[in-house]
Amino acid sequence: MFYTLDSYYSVKFYNSAKEALKNNSVEFTEFIDTKSPYKWYFKIDTKPIMVNYDEVQKNRFFVRKVQALRPNEEYLLQRREDDGGTNIKKYIFNDAFRDAEEYGIFFHIKSKDELVKLSKDFPGKIYYLGKYYDNKFRVCLCNNSMIKNYINPGQILLEKTPEMKEPGRFEAEFNYRVLKLNDYIVKYTETIYASNGSIIRPKVFDSTNTKIFI
Repeated sequence: MFYTLDSYYSVKFYNSAKEALKNNSVEFTEFIDTKSPYKWYFKIDTKPIMVNYDEVQKNRFFVRKVQALRPNEEYLLQRREDDGGTNIKKYIFNDAFRDAEEYGIFFHIKSKDELVKLSKDFPGKIYYLGKYYDNKFRVCLCNNSMIKNYINPGQILLEKTPEMKEPGRFEAEFNYRVLKLNDYIVKYTETIYASNGSIIRPKVFDSTNTKIFI
């Protein structure tokens, strides 16, 4: 279930509530409504009965907030006052979706080998967003319409159209039309991508400077 505190409390209180969830080891996910007034939501399994809240079961305009890969990015992605409207882009756009701001196309692949082969033939970057809908789809995102010449029409899941120009709408429509709100695109500050026959993963290091593979 989704819960918002925005009708009752300040952004400062929201951030304090988020820290309390972390401190108490409560699993949660942050979502943002891409329609005005751009409310923020926690997706958690239990009701936050100690505070006032509004509850929503599902909403076709919700998208997940970008997740930090590095400690300093947590601070950059911390919610701040007056971050509605187009300012929500810094919370919902990562590298893949910034590249697809003007044009994007979601499509699916069968395997890693197919992605590698495709990237050898196609002269551009192909982002890999992961597996969704009980592993039914291995989802890729590309910002070049020429990719349609390298894949079968049946692989196309959703192509961006002018009515999806508002920040987050393209992603929200994918969650709604393709994933049926049973799943939501997961975004990190950097995205795995394929290019020139290689799969490139973000370089992430923990506090001891040990490389982490994702």
